[in-house]
Amino acid sequence: MWTWLRKNAVPLGALSALLAVIGFFIFQVPDRFKETKKPEVVIVPSKTDQKLVGLLTKQSAEQEKSNKFLREELSKAIAALNQLQQSPNPPKGIDEAEKQLAEGKTEPAENIFSKLLEEEKAEGPSANQKAAATARHLGCLAYLRNDTQLAFAAYQQAVQLDPENPSGWNMLGLLQKRIGELDAAIESYNQVLAIGEKTKDKKWQAYAHGNLGLVYKARGDLNRAEEFYNKSLVIFKDLGIKEHMAIDYGNLGNVYLTRGDLDKAEEFSNKALDIFKDLGIKENMASGYGNLGNVYRIRGDLVKAEEFYSKALEINKELGLKKGMASNYGKLGIIYNMRVDLVKAEEFYSKALEINKELGLKEGIASNYGNLGIIYRTRGDLDKAEEFYNKALDIFKDVGNKEGMASSLANLGALKGEQGGISEALEYWKESETMFRDLGNLKQAEEVRGWIDELEGGS
Repeated sequence: MWTWLRKNAVPLGALSALLAVIGFFIFQVPDRFKETKKPEVVIVPSKTDQKLVGLLTKQSAEQEKSNKFLREELSKAIAALNQLQQSPNPPKGIDEAEKQLAEGKTEPAENIFSKLLEEEKAEGPSANQKAAATARHLGCLAYLRNDTQLAFAAYQQAVQLDPENPSGWNMLGLLQKRIGELDAAIESYNQVLAIGEKTKDKKWQAYAHGNLGLVYKARGDLNRAEEFYNKSLVIFKDLGIKEHMAIDYGNLGNVYLTRGDLDKAEEFSNKALDIFKDLGIKENMASGYGNLGNVYRIRGDLVKAEEFYSKALEINKELGLKKGMASNYGKLGIIYNMRVDLVKAEEFYSKALEINKELGLKEGIASNYGNLGIIYRTRGDLDKAEEFYNKALDIFKDVGNKEGMASSLANLGALKGEQGGISEALEYWKESETMFRDLGNLKQAEEVRGWIDELEGGS
């Protein structure tokens, strides 16, 4: 039995592709085609403002989410500042705020919107819609600065002041998902859907479906995620909006990848990548390359996987996309870990962890902890490995990520078995197997079941 446990440690030597999936690797796969929102542009900024929008978007902590929706929201905030500057009584400090904004520093502009919001709220219900717009401007700038708390408070006020505006609910849902409040995010996106149905706005309906898919994917409910992604895809196909068709193809590819259907995952990832190439959307091209890297990694083609991850990293570095860079570093760490180049693997995992901590991205932090735990385990430092596995498990529990929990439990089971705790190993693995089955992830469930059967048969 001891020999079997040593042979099947995760990962030891030449890892199998499926062991790589179980060993936290799948959670380096982000939903990179995210936040599929794209409302109509109400205010068209000047060329100077458009340059400013591009600059601030590049300053964003989660730039892969800086799609047309966020750019449009930012354009509205900048236009509102311009209107304030040109008003008969411009706010004190407006010139400095615009100057700082041009350098990517949002705080002075946030202060102006914060003061204006209090003034407009004091005017009473007749000014609610105006105050809600100001709250959305404040929330957008705070979001770009990665101040989740301020952005959250601003968007909460926005939806209270103007509950019929879908933009506020949409961003509130995004923030709730970011901090792991998945039930609340579902409620917010359902509000978006209800507004879209009430106003017969097909695009808002599609955005809501896509974002609900993301929340259910984060929960590990792959069937519901697939259902919502397909609803979104049908609408965007009907509207002929190619960019969002590609986003849905990419999200569906990630569902198939999680289920272990690699051929379907490759098919849908390529559909997404082809459209993004045609449209010249580089940040989403990086996502497509990363997703194809995942497919080849799980197949065991590490050369091809490294090639795609490196392409993605090159684009994300060029664009300054920090979260994308963190994901790519983590995936390259996986490649080196599978090659048993532990020094290089630890270097890449640590780079990823540093960025994820900077951005406050819990799921990324958990994935990095899990992968570092694998490093320590392979080196024989089992106490340190257990510490990091448990850190990962605690975070995945906190954000409700069942996929991550199942993988954490599988790793802890392997660790306990190696320490001689056979009953504990079986307990962890049985819980992991049940969770994988509940998620519809039958391939991983069967792999864990095989470990259980072999261990019980040899005990």
